[in-house]
Amino acid sequence: MKILITGANGMLGTAIKAALQEQELFCFSSKELDISCSFQLDQKVKNIRPDYIINCAAYTAVDLAETEEEKAFKINALAVQKMAQISKQYKATFIHFSTDYVFKGDAATPYVIDQETDPINVYGASKLAGEKAIAQIDGKHYIFRVSWLYAPHGKNFFKWVAGTEIKELNIVDSQTGSPTSALDVAAFIHHVLKNDPTAYGAYHFTNQGAWTWFDFAQAINNKLDLGKKITPVADFKTAAKRPAYSVMDCHRTEEVFGYKIPTVEEGLDGVVAVHQHQ
Repeated sequence: MKILITGANGMLGTAIKAALQEQELFCFSSKELDISCSFQLDQKVKNIRPDYIINCAAYTAVDLAETEEEKAFKINALAVQKMAQISKQYKATFIHFSTDYVFKGDAATPYVIDQETDPINVYGASKLAGEKAIAQIDGKHYIFRVSWLYAPHGKNFFKWVAGTEIKELNIVDSQTGSPTSALDVAAFIHHVLKNDPTAYGAYHFTNQGAWTWFDFAQAINNKLDLGKKITPVADFKTAAKRPAYSVMDCHRTEEVFGYKIPTVEEGLDGVVAVHQHQ
């Protein structure tokens, strides 16, 4: 099985590469393959003829996106549209990742997959535009909406809490979501490739359970025995608005793929274990 991975050196790409190492992988970092250059993309796919194209490249600077709207849409929507077209043309299955930020965040119960989307920031809007483009092209595709991604590698909230010298942290408790381990996403993608049900479309994949950023920081603090003083704060000024509640319902994913998704606690345990062995 030939698999082409874009954004292969990012947080998700690194985890997926490691999980799929027994396959024939063609990995490109964002420097090696600019997904917004459709000529480059077409040449690579034409030469490799992959069975799967896994897109881990994205514009993820949520606050910066507010002033770099054109750049966010170029990478998260226009490039994704082109990738979906090329995937269809060369009969590859396209796997793409979206976000909980496609939702407004005013729900009280977990968002189901076909619930109305209404992003409240540019980043969310750019990711939603990418989803819509893929659905419209309608080749063989999977869109997995993930949330609050972290890993024992790369730049993320877990690494920051674990590594910062600051002993007293003020962390928001006004946003609720599901911190999701990139290692768990990668293990799931491995399962999808081995047992592809060809039930194409959009799905939710997040660790199961709901935490605030404060809860998440506390859990990291406790599991790593960091001894930090963590104080909940109601608000933290950021350029982009964040959804107050973005927990997503993953029942359909578990049913269709026959897969038990780990809890937020189990996800964190897995990342902590790797972190401590590094």
